[in-house]
Amino acid sequence: MFDETISDCTMVLELDENNVKALVRRAQAFEACERFKSALQDVKFALNLGQAQLGGPTWTQCNQMQHRLQSVIRKLKSGNF
Repeated sequence: MFDETISDCTMVLELDENNVKALVRRAQAFEACERFKSALQDVKFALNLGQAQLGGPTWTQCNQMQHRLQSVIRKLKSGNF
């Protein structure tokens, strides 16, 4: 059901591109589908909104996701995965 989640979140983001909940959920769904670059793009966009808009726990979650995704992408590019 990750594809449905991505589709639903994309529809929400077309109406409100700064919807934090939709950004984070879509990033999680992209990651689960191994679409790591798309997930990282959403996470970076969310982090650029700022900690005040994200809230502390979501900020921390996005930061952790960003580091994890960057690591996976580096490993995939180097062939060490």
